[in-house]
Amino acid sequence: MTWHREYYGAMKTNWVLTAIGLCFVMSIILIQYAAAGVFGFLGVVAYLQFVYFKRVGQKLTMVNNKKRSRMLKGGKSEWELTFENKGVPIWNGQLRLYFQDSVLPLHSQNVSHSQLIEIVVPLTIGRNEIVTVKVPIVGQKRGLSRMKQLELTIPHLFGEGSVVLSHKPLLLMEQLVYPSIFPLKDMRHPSALKPGDYEYKQSLFQDLFSPIGTRDYEPTDQFHHIHWKASARMQKLQTKVFTHKANESVLLILNVAQHYSIISDLEERIEVIASYVDYFYREGIPFALTVNVRSFGRTPYLFLPTGDGQKQRQKAMELMTVLSKNDLTMPFKRMLTHLDMHENLPMSVLIFTHEEHEVASYVAKWSKVAHVEVRGSKSIGGGVIWKNRSLQSS
Repeated sequence: MTWHREYYGAMKTNWVLTAIGLCFVMSIILIQYAAAGVFGFLGVVAYLQFVYFKRVGQKLTMVNNKKRSRMLKGGKSEWELTFENKGVPIWNGQLRLYFQDSVLPLHSQNVSHSQLIEIVVPLTIGRNEIVTVKVPIVGQKRGLSRMKQLELTIPHLFGEGSVVLSHKPLLLMEQLVYPSIFPLKDMRHPSALKPGDYEYKQSLFQDLFSPIGTRDYEPTDQFHHIHWKASARMQKLQTKVFTHKANESVLLILNVAQHYSIISDLEERIEVIASYVDYFYREGIPFALTVNVRSFGRTPYLFLPTGDGQKQRQKAMELMTVLSKNDLTMPFKRMLTHLDMHENLPMSVLIFTHEEHEVASYVAKWSKVAHVEVRGSKSIGGGVIWKNRSLQSS
């Protein structure tokens, strides 16, 4: 069954039907045909109401396809619910929605129960009709908001009482509210010692598929780099000039644990990481992300492999969005040890941690092959002051 049914006022309807039936019989016995007609009419109405309550909602279905919408904090979206009714019509129904408070209704009055928001919207749907109900919402805070419960209350047509239909299957609609982001300045750290995609004049590597011009031939040039058409035009040998490419990949490492609890400035840290992710996406810089929150899979912690583009940004934003103070963490040094043993470091490593002394040995080791920055923070007067520890490979 799609709906769990509960009746309120059904006993009153039964008592009314019984009383009307007795009055009808007494009117017939006393030869009061006018009164009998009135009671008969009331009996028919009450019986039809009883039958309506038994059948209403039996063939009502809701399209429960998996759907995840995404927005920034302060952005707008909507819950979209589509109903199809192949049974008796539903009049003056009240649809009651319960969802987590990462989002708020844009216009409707809401009642907050702990971390749940409750709103009521009207619903009227005829037989063989499809109706879509849209509830505008706005992102209130970073996080994942799921539709937790859905109830439809159908009132008595001619008196007190109602039937309440509760949706039994798990609702698959979700709203993701991304963390806030802020602009960052140019922080490129390309390496001339590895080939990549970044145009860098000091790089030792050339992109043979991107010639940008020609120059006079030199005895040390390779024979297959000669541009024969340009040589014929210039009447002397010309060598192709290629774009120099450098590697510019980045690894973001976030420590969310401090002693035996989650860091107090988790939201600020997440906003900083999200800003870096957005910057790398806009600049086309490949990046990876790791957080010392326990996970299942090849790595025992949250790890997003190196990538770039829109999909990589979306995966990183979703990972940062679902982080919670209730997550189970793992020791930061254990995660760094696993990274050091199993992963190839990119050209730049940004480490965000309060426990700077824990990473000293890894910074000294990694700085020989990569650009490493350690960023700690401490709050002063409600603000966040970042402290940079930057070590450039020699």
